[in-house]
Amino acid sequence: MPRSAPTLCIHCGQAAGDPTRFNRLQDGRACPTCADRLLAMLPPVLPASKEAVAELEGAEDEDEVEVEADDYDRPA
Repeated sequence: MPRSAPTLCIHCGQAAGDPTRFNRLQDGRACPTCADRLLAMLPPVLPASKEAVAELEGAEDEDEVEVEADDYDRPA
């Protein structure tokens, strides 16, 4: 069976890696696309409650989620 070609980053052109890795540009800066991909693959830092997840999944559009976030920031 032939091996598939590695997945390349569309920004820096380097292999994305398996597992995903953090690539650097030629000038030494971190590739922003590789950094975003790596962060998206990490598990959440804080656990979500089952009720909050069910509520977000039940939201019909993003406006409902934003309203809830605005309510959270109001001073008590």
